[in-house]
Amino acid sequence: AYFLSLSSEMRPSSATLRTNVFLPNDEAHVCQITFYYWISQMSGTLMVGLQKHSEDNIANIWQVSGELQNQWKANTITINSTEKYEVIFWGMVETQRQDETVAIDDITFSEGC
Repeated sequence: AYFLSLSSEMRPSSATLRTNVFLPNDEAHVCQITFYYWISQMSGTLMVGLQKHSEDNIANIWQVSGELQNQWKANTITINSTEKYEVIFWGMVETQRQDETVAIDDITFSEGC
């Protein structure tokens, strides 16, 4: 499993985690990505994007911002692409306060990925 974690350290920061290239899939073999996420403050953002092999832009397929939860939450994303693609996980902490955290953990991919 994979993870991405950011702590504020008294300054804004961001991080990106990019997958290998996945082959196209069909309705019988969809790609499901399951992960847990944590946002401990109001200025954090987590995003999951999809970049198709033939395109330069990254399409945002999931995002959460500004949740003051201080607990792990589970999420599953389903991807059905007729082209090769990469999945991009991106996190950002915008606060100036110390010990604020944004994290994605235990990222797993189904056999259809």
